[in-house]
Amino acid sequence: MKAPDTIDVNMLAPCGLNCMLCYRHLGKKPCPGCRARLGEPEEYQRKCIMRACVAERGLFSCAECTDRPCKRVKTFGKRYREGYGVDLAADAEQIRAIGTEAFMRGQLAVYTCDVCEHLINMHDGICSGCGKQHPIGKGRTRA
Repeated sequence: MKAPDTIDVNMLAPCGLNCMLCYRHLGKKPCPGCRARLGEPEEYQRKCIMRACVAERGLFSCAECTDRPCKRVKTFGKRYREGYGVDLAADAEQIRAIGTEAFMRGQLAVYTCDVCEHLINMHDGICSGCGKQHPIGKGRTRA
């Protein structure tokens, strides 16, 4: 899947992850993103504690929260930092500094395959087009 020409900021998950770079979105049956199902029953919405918290506080994402980082964001952030090389704290700062659309556009540039120009899965570093392994996510070189 190639990066879209226009950025849909609703593809930024409430936790701050870019859903366009998720393995679920880049798979054979693309997930519509974490926000797409907000009209579904409350039990679905509550499955993600960060989505529920953001909704209760009337925020767009955790990046806007004045209580950031809370315990759940710290735990989730540690898992993504150590497991996939994604720094949600730094991403939140960038979102606040340059805005959601510019942040997402910048991420798409970083996560675009140099061979076929398709998006690279942030979780395992595999290109969604040609399948090339990139040093991103679980495929990154650990120091």
